[in-house]
Amino acid sequence: MKSSGLIHLLLSAIHVIVLFLFIMAAFSDAVSPDKWVLFSYLGLLFPFFLALNFFFLIYRMLMRKWTFLFLAVCSFLICWKPVSGYIPLHLCREDVPQKNVLKILTYNVMAFGYQPHVKKKPNPILRYIVDSKADIVCMQEYIAGTSPTHLLTEGKIAKALSMYPYHYSVPLVKYQTYSIGLAVYSKYPIVKSWKIRYDSSFNGSTVHEIDVNGKKVMVVNNHLESFKLTMEDRSKYAEFIRNLNSDTFDGLRETVQRKLGSAYLIRAEQADIIADEIRKLQGDYVIVCGDFNDTPISYAHRTIQGTLTDAFVESGNGLGITYNQNLFWFRIDHILHSDNMKSYRTTVDKVALSDHYPVWCYLEMN
Repeated sequence: MKSSGLIHLLLSAIHVIVLFLFIMAAFSDAVSPDKWVLFSYLGLLFPFFLALNFFFLIYRMLMRKWTFLFLAVCSFLICWKPVSGYIPLHLCREDVPQKNVLKILTYNVMAFGYQPHVKKKPNPILRYIVDSKADIVCMQEYIAGTSPTHLLTEGKIAKALSMYPYHYSVPLVKYQTYSIGLAVYSKYPIVKSWKIRYDSSFNGSTVHEIDVNGKKVMVVNNHLESFKLTMEDRSKYAEFIRNLNSDTFDGLRETVQRKLGSAYLIRAEQADIIADEIRKLQGDYVIVCGDFNDTPISYAHRTIQGTLTDAFVESGNGLGITYNQNLFWFRIDHILHSDNMKSYRTTVDKVALSDHYPVWCYLEMN
């Protein structure tokens, strides 16, 4: 057999494997990590298999290999819903209605960058929130100093965000002079709030009943379990992405098995509890948002979404990457809403003030 024939045979074998893994990854979110965690890894790698399959599709088209071209096209048709959900395209954006509309902002503020807020030098994240003119702001990794001398106390933040007369925060981790947790700031009255009960030393979820002109809007703010990767772990990952060789992979594999696998299991349990809480909510509208620490193709996202609509899929564009550090280019911050609402102009704002980009959208209350 000639060398060209061997190369063709090898490429065909690789293409078949890529087709199989692409389809498996596209629907991997249907399998809970406690059943088989391998599917969670496949979901994380979905954009990689998507890119490879697209490369093979172009290659088969140029080489006029019609059988494999047909298989590649069929795989995209089979996976159209996951693909369009991962990379939605809405080139013609509708005008935002003038009535019955809320602007929602979700933002992992990374403790406001541990920067103070003073008149001469305003905290940039607080200033961004003010300038956003959002009606309801959901924050994760919200810092609140427990000492009057701390750079950011609850009172100082409330004063900076004075256009939001209603707010509620929950500390999740307490340190000597400050706490880190969740917060919701609203221009509309927060009638009542409560924390969803699940075991976690750092993460959490809260529910808020907000009265919007007589309508009961239920808002769920989330910060799910992270991978807890250290700077060394992230450096290994970045090195592997840049070099893509076996040496860098060996250094990364142990971290993946030890940290990613356990995080997927914890998030799956949290997602089940949150989804059960959402099903019990009694209100006119439901909005679920926050830092899920998981991609659109993941068991956690699929479970929490349930019958809700993903605002970015409905009115966003492109990959919508929300985490911006160490080459971890994924959309892990989400806004979901009940089907009696419609989203407009869902946007990932590329302002690098935190390790997450803020996500906002307009929601019409039908």
